[in-house]
Parts: sequence; structure tokens; C-alpha cells
Amino acid sequence: MNCGNLLDASFPTLQLTDTVNNAREYIGEEACLVVLLDQQYKGVLNKDDFDGADDALTLESFTEYFTQTCVADTDFFLVALRKMREQHIAYLPVVSLTGAYLGMITQEAIIDVAAQYLNAVDPGGVIILQMPPHQFSISELGRIVESNNAKILHLTTWTDVATGSLMVSMKVNKVDIQDILASFERYQFNVYQYFGENLSEETLKSNFDNLMNYLRM
Repeated sequence: MNCGNLLDASFPTLQLTDTVNNAREYIGEEACLVVLLDQQYKGVLNKDDFDGADDALTLESFTEYFTQTCVADTDFFLVALRKMREQHIAYLPVVSLTGAYLGMITQEAIIDVAAQYLNAVDPGGVIILQMPPHQFSISELGRIVESNNAKILHLTTWTDVATGSLMVSMKVNKVDIQDILASFERYQFNVYQYFGENLSEETLKSNFDNLMNYLRM
């Protein structure tokens, strides 16, 4: 899923030549607005940055306060997810390869697509294994899961910086995963954690945090 597929075009935009008075009238309940030069993206201006300023000043007077973070419409959605997390923002502008502003990605949109990516909507179990990196084999893990009449729906890995161990989180298409757990233990895999019922909000947050750890690698 590319960033260009997640656009919200309703976010307020103004031109560099618009005044502070225009911004106050147009921004409404939003905390910020997108500033353009014609259709070219120039940055995001927060309401607090022009609060109390002279109504006649143009937005060009506040360019030093512009936040210029953005993603290209061709970027994979994980690029947007990483930037939004790192900068603690609930929105992210999307531009074309020529710098034209196309729309905004909201926090709601990124959560929805992340849930699809993690197969969080589908019922199933989650198994987290801890292993030395040399033990990791996708084909071996898949063989063990499939030998128990199940399939891996999603798999994520990250490194435990404290131990150097590789952590492997997998979502499988079975809620009852006792047979899969027994197989992993029989093949001497260390089952670090598992969730065998429909995923709770806490489990979804754990999976999301695991994905974030993976993105930081």
C-alpha cells in the first residue's frame, strides 16, 4: 500500500501570500494548516506559531516555523508510519515527485492500513519465538506451522539489543495453537510468548510495538 492510496484531501491549505487573518478564519478547529506556493508544498504551520501576530502579515513571514516533513506518494506506507512515530505527529503531508501537494495522511488512516498489514482483523494466534540469529529459517518455521494444519499470515523479526537474540513474531490462522507450540518446543525452539485467543487491544499494541522495533533496525 503506497502513501498515495491513503490521502485525505480535506485538510486546510493556504498560499504563502495569504495573511494571518486568512489563516485564522480558515483554520477552524484544526491545529495547523498546509502552506503552498501555487500547488508546491512549502510546509505545515502550527496555529500557535502565528497566534498573536499582526493580521496583515503574510504566511511567508513565518517560514522559519514551517515543518517540512513529508512523504512521496510512491513511498510504501511503512515510511509514513515510521516518520509519524519518530516525530510524534498525527498527520503527514504527501507530495508528488515534483513536490506538488497531494493530500494528508491521518493517524486513523495509518492505523487502519497497519492493522491490515498485521492481519490484526483476522482471528488467529500469535507466537513469539526467541532464537540465535543462525537458527532462523522461514521455510523451517513454515513447515512446522503447516504440519499442524495452519498457515503463517504475518511474520516480523527484530533483534533484542540486550541479548543479541532474534525475536520472531508470527500470526497464524488458528486460535487453538497448542499443537503448534508443542511442535516448536519439540524442535527446540524457545517460545517466548504466545496469544491463543482472538487478539485483545493489548496484544494488538504489542504487535504494533514489535513492528516499530523492526522499523528502527
